[in-house]
Amino acid sequence: MKKYFIIFLILVFSESYSQKIYWTDGSSGKLQEHAIDGSGTTSDILTGIASTYALGINLNANELYWTDFSASTINKINIGTLTVTPILSSTDGLAGPRGIALDVGNNRMYWADNTSKKIQRSALNGGTITTIISTGLVSPGYVTFDSASGKVYFADNGVGMKKIMRCNFDGTGLQDVATGLSQVWGIAFDAVDNNIYWIDSGIDKIQKGNVSSLPVSKNDVVTGVTGNPRGLVIDAARNFVYWTDNLTQDIKRATTAGASITQLFTGIPYPQGVAINWNSAMPVELSSFTSSVNRNSVKLSWSTVMEDNNRGFSIERKSSGEFKEIAFVNGNGNTNIPISYSYDDRSLQVGTFSYRLKQIDFNGNYKYYELGNEVSIGIPQKFSLSQNYPNPFNPVTNIEFQLPVNSFVELKVFDIVGREVSAIVNQNLSAGYYKYSFDASGFSTGTYFYRVKTDKFSDMKKMIVVK
Repeated sequence: MKKYFIIFLILVFSESYSQKIYWTDGSSGKLQEHAIDGSGTTSDILTGIASTYALGINLNANELYWTDFSASTINKINIGTLTVTPILSSTDGLAGPRGIALDVGNNRMYWADNTSKKIQRSALNGGTITTIISTGLVSPGYVTFDSASGKVYFADNGVGMKKIMRCNFDGTGLQDVATGLSQVWGIAFDAVDNNIYWIDSGIDKIQKGNVSSLPVSKNDVVTGVTGNPRGLVIDAARNFVYWTDNLTQDIKRATTAGASITQLFTGIPYPQGVAINWNSAMPVELSSFTSSVNRNSVKLSWSTVMEDNNRGFSIERKSSGEFKEIAFVNGNGNTNIPISYSYDDRSLQVGTFSYRLKQIDFNGNYKYYELGNEVSIGIPQKFSLSQNYPNPFNPVTNIEFQLPVNSFVELKVFDIVGREVSAIVNQNLSAGYYKYSFDASGFSTGTYFYRVKTDKFSDMKKMIVVK
């Protein structure tokens, strides 16, 4: 039997969520929520907080994180159970935390400590505190994170600074992003269109700039913001920007093009941080997830009905122990049309495997989709030697063969006149599939031959080195 196939199908239907907006009220000491469309009433999630500043959301755990500048703490609350968990405090070295950003996919959070003038990070549970920027800052404030590129963005509103900067997750690669600003407050990153958004209350504007070229060219989004705007968040999937305003005591919304400015909620004494569960109203919906087996390769195929804020799919495989990532396939961001994807997992050994997809959005949130059944790679039915690939090559190529029974195997390379130039394998091997690399760095351009030999099988093929 030359080929055999196994096909599994699993249908996954998305859950229905109510999209909400959350904010901190620094005057009344509250965390509050409201349906993002304005329906219903405002609800208190938590009261009795000292002085909230910035807000972040972890949708995977249904949790809100916030910084308390005056109490020098970072805390979180489970939105469902209303359980509050202290994360970090002054005993951990916090002096005046302001902005906060979550990298959920990598179990990290970042914050700006305005008092110690640092940008720091830790695990989401507060473990392993690391200072990533420790010098050169004057008054660091709001922070945002781009999970697609792994960049941390932060504003410095100090005298002589007035700009937005970015760095890698470990603090390396520090760059100026937006300079010559007047009074920088909330910042937010839109990974869909690669723009950084910020409030410059000194010139009464919300602006943006594309980070593909730094420093960015500044473009006006909303002008005439004459109050005291603070927190800022982007709904990239629906092209909205939301911001809080202390002076007018409200939360406003506009399109990312600056149109349709709307006052959503009023009567909030001192709104500051703001967050939305922006990826949950229309999550990625899979219609199928299948697998097929050809010899020792597995082809995974899946289709989406629609996608919202979809960065892509981490493909994970398990043969024993834990699932491990083997590849990443980019998503299509936002689309309402069906999209088909596939990935070939090649050169597997004999065994049984489980697969799952980890769908990740541009904010680092994720959801798993598991293949319904295990995939089996059986023992080959016959001896076989495959053509090397690539061919011609320079300097490395791959040689594959298969054994239906345990065998003593010789895999050797010969030059054009038949002289042995390399012995790659000379040992007992179990029945199964094998792949070996041949490095021709020390060989000249020309034709060579490789041969697999056992006591029951022998085959030779030609390969070409081109330099």
